[in-house]
Amino acid sequence: MKDYGNAGALCGALGCMLMLLVSMHFAKDDDKPKAENASAEVVFDENDISGSTDAPEKENSSEATTVSDENISDSDTETTETTETTDSSVSFVGPHGKDSAQRADSLYDTEVLRKVYPQQLSIVGDSIASGFGVYGVLDNPYDFATGNMGSRSINDYTFDYEGTNGVYTEVLKLSQPGYIYISMGMNDVNMITSDQYAENYREIITSVREICPDSCIIAAGITPISASSTFTASSTIETFNEKLKEAVSEFDSPYVRYFDAGSYLKDTASGGLSSEYNGGDGIHLSGKAYYLLLENLYLLLDEMPVPSSVQNIIEEQGITADTSDEGSDDETTTDTSDEVTGDETPTETSGESVQ
Repeated sequence: MKDYGNAGALCGALGCMLMLLVSMHFAKDDDKPKAENASAEVVFDENDISGSTDAPEKENSSEATTVSDENISDSDTETTETTETTDSSVSFVGPHGKDSAQRADSLYDTEVLRKVYPQQLSIVGDSIASGFGVYGVLDNPYDFATGNMGSRSINDYTFDYEGTNGVYTEVLKLSQPGYIYISMGMNDVNMITSDQYAENYREIITSVREICPDSCIIAAGITPISASSTFTASSTIETFNEKLKEAVSEFDSPYVRYFDAGSYLKDTASGGLSSEYNGGDGIHLSGKAYYLLLENLYLLLDEMPVPSSVQNIIEEQGITADTSDEGSDDETTTDTSDEVTGDETPTETSGESVQ
């Protein structure tokens, strides 16, 4: 009986060893396809395995990549760049997303865009803003500016657009201009605080963005007054402009920008409105001032996204850069500005300065 017991124990031990060898063989076979699948998933859809807890798969994937790095290093680099670009393109929602500055304007030369700016630039504001139309610097149906308007009273005024009369939000919703230049504040500086002025502008810009989601919005600072004017203090205008600049920056969007209009019109010695840009009363502007403002405004528009309405015009009209036209355009601008004496004040809006 003792001999049989030893033989049985020996057979049992041999059987266990055989089963262990078989299980080790199948375990190795299973590991191979796992490593290959992990590598494929990393390349084609990394997000699908981002939550995986299978450590051996990740280790095998890393080893496979290390072995083949010498042969496919260029390919790996290209794949990484493509992934980053894809992530960026979906990181924002809507046309006002922070990353939407990656835009289609690279398709168009500056000369092409500047042929469309005058067609698509809307002016919204007070009598100082209305000077663009009064002096003929801009001539399009998107002129929604009038005397005595302020940020506090913008809804008190109506404008006509293609047979419809309505407040600024109504006409902008109908017209959908590519660029909306908002300029007001001279009628606010003596009536409300700078904080209230900034809050009014926040509401105005927010309203415009809602009704014109594809438009670029430019909030212009209050222009300076002459050093001899007693209408208000220059320091007050500067404070209001600083508050406006802060409010605009809060939108953190390439579609909403602040335009420091006053910086181009100041006399370097006095800090007040330069005499050559004085419209005659120390508050309103001369015709020459508007050409200078428009020239610098175009530089800002060059940096902003290109609205789809502008892209459509360029494509539909087949607008191209034509260097032969540049000289004639410059001459026309110069001749037109020379015709304006600089001593005129928009008569229909002169009441603004005595408010």
